[in-house]
Amino acid sequence: MKGHLRIPPRGVSAIVADVRTWGSHGVETGAVLLTSPGDDAVRVVALAGTNGVIRRPGLFVLTHKVIDTLFTFAEDRGLQARAQVHSHRGRAFLSKTDREGNIRLPGFIASVVPSFQAPSDRLEDWGWWTFARGDWEPTACGQVDHDAADATVVTVDAEGIDEH
Repeated sequence: MKGHLRIPPRGVSAIVADVRTWGSHGVETGAVLLTSPGDDAVRVVALAGTNGVIRRPGLFVLTHKVIDTLFTFAEDRGLQARAQVHSHRGRAFLSKTDREGNIRLPGFIASVVPSFQAPSDRLEDWGWWTFARGDWEPTACGQVDHDAADATVVTVDAEGIDEH
């Protein structure tokens, strides 16, 4: 692992479109990126659905049932959750809620897509942090991997997984 994620173009496009859709309603949204263990190539982009997902201005939460559904899906396929991406109305930063409520495991990546009503597809415009030494540290941004196999895009919520 080199420390930055490699996301196929289809995965980036799916995230940006979903952020724009929910941003048009004035709320945050997000996705979880799955990789094979020890690999930086994103294999699955799991967009947040509706049931068991809390969205409000300034808040995005995946409930326990959604996380359980997603982690079971990942485990059944030999994958792991490597990153959570979510959107903000304004700039890319980690709020207190982001810092404390995100998955806090060493090596886990958090990314924030700013300007949710008009999100950029340039990953260097997003904020990127890795959890290390008990806190979130700025990290290398993800890269669009034009040579990778397409990522599978799914929607996850409390009712299950739907593949796109």
